[in-house]
Amino acid sequence: MASQQTSVFTFLAVVQIFIALFVSSAGEIQGYIGTPGQLRTNAELPRIGSELFDSLGTQTYSNYESNFGLGPNTDISGTYSGLEIKDNDIYGGVYGGWDSNGKYAVVFKGTDMRLYVRRTVRTGRTGLSYFGLFWSSIDDGNRLEFLHQGVSVYNFTGVDARALINGRSDRDEYYGSRHYVHWWYGRLKSSAYALFEFEFLDPLYDEVRFEDRGDAGFESDNHYIGYFR
Repeated sequence: MASQQTSVFTFLAVVQIFIALFVSSAGEIQGYIGTPGQLRTNAELPRIGSELFDSLGTQTYSNYESNFGLGPNTDISGTYSGLEIKDNDIYGGVYGGWDSNGKYAVVFKGTDMRLYVRRTVRTGRTGLSYFGLFWSSIDDGNRLEFLHQGVSVYNFTGVDARALINGRSDRDEYYGSRHYVHWWYGRLKSSAYALFEFEFLDPLYDEVRFEDRGDAGFESDNHYIGYFR
């Protein structure tokens, strides 16, 4: 994992996932990678919501308000800027048959997508402590950056994601899109696909930036936000 303030890495095997524990002078962030073929989170939190993008049109949204499936009176929500939606294809989208049509978010070089999250019931602290996404066709130029009150807290790149996957004994199971796209698209055997989740112990985050600094694209689906305190 990479960060502007990285100092220590610890890798622990817990149940069926690897936990990458990041520790810095700014606090602690725990990152989780799902098992091969895992499309959705199993996290049990006091509050968690999901944005699957299935109800959106295939277009670019300058601003899109999401309640993350929690209804109009939810205490957590988010606003996307620069959100481009595409139909399920070999590069992205979680196709679930009857319950998911596989639409997904993508960002290309020269642009970025931002997610601003809110928690309306204040606890004396601002921001959220959990974020998850299904990251497909992972490229080295892909970059996630988390911020809190305008200050960069942590970043995680496609290089970091692939290194974590390639360090696993079941690494080959993450390559190829057979779990995630409709069968008629075939498979992209050279690319990795995985569910990633992040827990912020201190500080929290209130903004996520998605960028691609290469010549491909950053494809993702099934975004999750929540808190555990």
